[in-house]
Amino acid sequence: MEQAKNYLQMQKLLRPEQVKHSEYQAALYLLSTDARLTDVAKRYISTEGINFSALKKATKGFDEPIQQAVDVAHNLFSYNSNCSVSPFDLSRMGYPMMDHVCNALFIAGDQYRVEVTQDKSGNWTLDLDSSRYEKNKQAQMFLESLSKEANLLEDRAMER
Repeated sequence: MEQAKNYLQMQKLLRPEQVKHSEYQAALYLLSTDARLTDVAKRYISTEGINFSALKKATKGFDEPIQQAVDVAHNLFSYNSNCSVSPFDLSRMGYPMMDHVCNALFIAGDQYRVEVTQDKSGNWTLDLDSSRYEKNKQAQMFLESLSKEANLLEDRAMER
């Protein structure tokens, strides 16, 4: 998969401890979705971080969904950056960029982890490990069921 190769190319430009952080993973995930974008982004990634200001200028001529993805990646990477992409804009991104942005939200929220692996044929694949999200979801559902049960018991006690 091309995205896996793109992701790895950018990941190699960073320090090992940086790539463990969810904000780096989210940014690299979005920047790896398009080969042209990856080629430009690599110029602005170093052990110092990601220079989003320069990257945004360099991608001015790209399609709007790509520019919006860069803006979202910047905001997920640096929460205090201004993001001009509104929820309405996100809803109009269409496939596949909307899916990529939604995945990046989960990655930045430390709910998904990016995993790049190589199969027996030497092909790289990028997968998202959603096990943390699934555990959180199951825990929340369990707590909701306990709450419903407690409310039911309370209602029965009041009826007596």
